[in-house]
Amino acid sequence: MFRDDRQLARACRALLASVRLARLWTTDGPTPEALALLEANGGPLSSGERIMVLAAFALWNGSGELRLAEVVATLDRERMAALCSLLIASREDAVDAWLARHEVKPNAV
Repeated sequence: MFRDDRQLARACRALLASVRLARLWTTDGPTPEALALLEANGGPLSSGERIMVLAAFALWNGSGELRLAEVVATLDRERMAALCSLLIASREDAVDAWLARHEVKPNAV
């Protein structure tokens, strides 16, 4: 699994960066905006953005209720690969390598 909450937060932020929503997560966890979006089941987000937000919360604390069929039907290949490869990496203690490939540098966000 994840080494610690900081590594998990970085992974959540990287997932969200893939849909231009990195601002919703810090190295300490979800922002108030992210929490409001969770409460609103994604609110005004696109379906792909919503899925990535819910996936981040599902990883963070289990609160992002997400259906696999929805993930498969909605995400494009790139986002699906990012999410699925993170799940595999978390089981293989390979999250650092996943972050090296997917994490957006602070000045690029």
